[in-house]
Amino acid sequence: MEVVIMSLLAGCLLGASNLIKEAWVGYLDRIVMMIVFILLIAVGIGIGSNQELIANLTVLGWKAMVIAALSTVGSILALWLVASKCDFLESDKIKEEEL
Repeated sequence: MEVVIMSLLAGCLLGASNLIKEAWVGYLDRIVMMIVFILLIAVGIGIGSNQELIANLTVLGWKAMVIAALSTVGSILALWLVASKCDFLESDKIKEEEL
């Protein structure tokens, strides 16, 4: 956990120091998405190669589906609650209208 926090702090300090050129900042979203996809593939390979997990998939399957469905519903409800209480979506619309 310390590595995660230290990495985040290092990134914040690097971003605040203006050592990264503005041209690179525009590519960060693409770089982050590529890294996320690579991590998802790695997790999929780990799950697919776990023979014990595959053998117990019928037992774990319905429980995993229920947990995944409830997690998704909970995330959507939390996002809806936050979005309804905050005006960050409205500020984006105002910016678009100004352009």
